[in-house]
Amino acid sequence: MPLVSVILAVHNDARYLGSAVASVLRQSLDDLELIVVDDSSTDRTPELIASVRDPRFVALTNEEQLGLAASLNRGLDQASGRYVARLDSDDVALPGRLESQIRRIRAAPAVGVVGAGILDLDEAGRPGALHRNPVGPVAVRFLALFGAPFFHPTVLVDRELLDGNGLRYDPAYLESEDYDLWSRLLEVADGANLADALVLKRVHPGQASLRRSDVQESFQRQVALREIAGVAPDLGAPEAEAAWLLGSGRGSVDSEGAAPFRALLDAFERRYGVDPEVREAAARVLLRADARSGLALGPSYPARLAAGRATRQRAERKARKRAASWVEQLAAAPGPLRVTVVSPEPTPYRSPLFDLVSERPEVELAVIYAARTVAGRTWSVEPRHRSTFLRGLRLPGLARVLHHDYPVTPGIARALRESRPDVVVVSGWSTFASQAAIAWSRRRGIPYLPLVESHDLGPRSAWRRAVKGAVVPRVLRKAAGALALGTASRESLVARGAEREHVRVFANTIDVAAWEERAQELRARRAELRGRLGAADDDVVVLSVARLGPEKGLDTLVQAVVETRDARVLLVLVGDGPERPAVVRLARAGGVRLHLTGDLPADAVAETYVVADVFALLSTRETWGVVVNEAAASGLPLVLSNRVGAAYDLLRDGQNGVLVPAGDVTATTAALARLAADGRFREQAGQRSLELVREWGYELSVESFVAAVREAAAR
Repeated sequence: MPLVSVILAVHNDARYLGSAVASVLRQSLDDLELIVVDDSSTDRTPELIASVRDPRFVALTNEEQLGLAASLNRGLDQASGRYVARLDSDDVALPGRLESQIRRIRAAPAVGVVGAGILDLDEAGRPGALHRNPVGPVAVRFLALFGAPFFHPTVLVDRELLDGNGLRYDPAYLESEDYDLWSRLLEVADGANLADALVLKRVHPGQASLRRSDVQESFQRQVALREIAGVAPDLGAPEAEAAWLLGSGRGSVDSEGAAPFRALLDAFERRYGVDPEVREAAARVLLRADARSGLALGPSYPARLAAGRATRQRAERKARKRAASWVEQLAAAPGPLRVTVVSPEPTPYRSPLFDLVSERPEVELAVIYAARTVAGRTWSVEPRHRSTFLRGLRLPGLARVLHHDYPVTPGIARALRESRPDVVVVSGWSTFASQAAIAWSRRRGIPYLPLVESHDLGPRSAWRRAVKGAVVPRVLRKAAGALALGTASRESLVARGAEREHVRVFANTIDVAAWEERAQELRARRAELRGRLGAADDDVVVLSVARLGPEKGLDTLVQAVVETRDARVLLVLVGDGPERPAVVRLARAGGVRLHLTGDLPADAVAETYVVADVFALLSTRETWGVVVNEAAASGLPLVLSNRVGAAYDLLRDGQNGVLVPAGDVTATTAALARLAADGRFREQAGQRSLELVREWGYELSVESFVAAVREAAAR
């Protein structure tokens, strides 16, 4: 479900449609769908629609011409976004439009519709005059007495408000179908406008608003008089007409309308109170018609309005410059987005994702690695994506502090220059290459995205907290968004200043579908594979796949198995490391049945998951833990410590396993004992693990990455 559904209706507008579509698909807010309703076009419009290749694009076709209102209603019925936005087929949305409007509508729960300012755009694509509507909710209501309080192609509406109140366009109102809809919507919610021009409104002879201005005026008058009667029922029909003519600018500017207009203002203020923005708008109208009536609202208004005109002129110049740049960008033929990733080392859980990203036609990917390995990895990874490996000097002593090497790689600057990136993705911030990449991107004004693994689970030394608290907010402040492994790392970023809506998930994961399929095939050999480990049919195999290091909580796991006092429990550990002798001693002392496999190839590891009944990972420090993905895809119940990053996305405590405090032998014992004793719970929990992990395959992470870099480039 997208955050925003943008609805665009078109009839024979092939000349401008391409720019309108591109301006939506290149918004800084990427979480959208664009619904284009072709109202039975006979020009090249259908051909242009068919040529759009974007998964966010939805095309609908009317078999016969229905008109704008009915076409928009069809789009509303199709929309699935939390919010609905409008754009006309000959207009252009500026790149930050949706992002700005979403921020505004979320800032005030009572506001259900948000519009914005517009700039005229001539046939040659040159920006012209700036037009604004009142900003505040009360002033919006006052303007709604005279005409549409929003420029139609700028609106963003809460879709639940429309659906919950049965609100749709009424085709009977022809060119004023939007004014009628906003009037009815303002009966159940507030409206607001942004002062900034966020849409370029095309001005050309073919516009319906110019061709049928008399029809539009007729229906505008009808709606306006209905609204005026609701606010000032004591105002007679001639007076209401005079007030509308003056307030809408439709009639002659003379003193005859001043008294009815002032009477309408008084009635409005009795209902909604005195609002400064309304008073200023009223003074502007009255000063043109009758100076004495205008000055009666306050003698300072002439000076204030003059100052406002000067401010408006400055804003118009800035808006034109920004708009001209955007129109030029849209006119340029879009090529693939050049994205350079700076990463410490290739890994078997990240490299396949980069391989898939590199296959996307809209992205030209290059990955710069600081080294073949910075953490003494023994795995072998052969990337299919374009890769560069830097050579550098390792500084002794830092590995103990950082938990990885710190190769000094001055070649990073040259590698970045040669890749000519539009966006830089920086994995982590604790290697020289990543730090240099952030500095390089900042100096050149190139948007960058931190890709963050770390989280705040568990205690940290005072110096680590101090460094992270000082450095990370500065990195995020200038970033164009961020990528996180999952919930734990995302919350850490948000706590340090990242905007939640601009933090996307790029997981450490596996090919879940392929892994699940292999596990199902291996289950036919489960009895044979268990026999190799000496596991009887009624034994409960508890598996952990991890480096045998002090941070993996293996002492807690072994001691918990001891405390279960269940002779059926067989503990299988896959991996090797410095803690192996200590684990063996602890298991012997407690009488634990222990099978150590050492390091195994991937196929053999997959077999051990099928052998197991329970998977446990009790790390005291674990940014994610891809073995959790593997275990879940193998259909196993999970026992995870609360410092394993994956626990907050792949474990539902009590549903597919148990979350235990790191280092807590008692809690771990209870979890293992429960799972060992209850075969039905193990089966149900394993099935729930499969359901959860299916949402963490490659596809969603690749889509998230592409959306994040596209959004960063637009921002």
